[in-house]
Amino acid sequence: MNGHESAPGLAADWAWATITNHAESGHCGGCRGTWCPTAEWALWVVITDRIVPADRRTLVTVVARQVMTAHWPRGVDGCRPCGLPDCGRMALAATWLEVVRDDYLPPSVDALRPTMAPTDEDLRRITGMD
Repeated sequence: MNGHESAPGLAADWAWATITNHAESGHCGGCRGTWCPTAEWALWVVITDRIVPADRRTLVTVVARQVMTAHWPRGVDGCRPCGLPDCGRMALAATWLEVVRDDYLPPSVDALRPTMAPTDEDLRRITGMD
């Protein structure tokens, strides 16, 4: 056994404290603007550690949305923090949101969605087809 290992459970306890703090206040001491590697680590720990208790799912969902927003691709170079086109952190957050059936999109993307389906008249005007 390695003398540098911590006692079982401490990482999960710290991760839950980080998730709770981020869900309630939106940030922690490890945040770097809108990006937080500590929250990303905590999200990974609580999702992969064991089954998330029902009373904590909302907290995890809030943090997954924060991670998704921070890592959403901003151009052809992928997400801003990683610069990867296939960002694992965004995939983890998206997987959680899919599991809890949350169709969240970052506000910058959601603002681009039409508020309602275009009518036949709108489509004719947009396409120039009469």
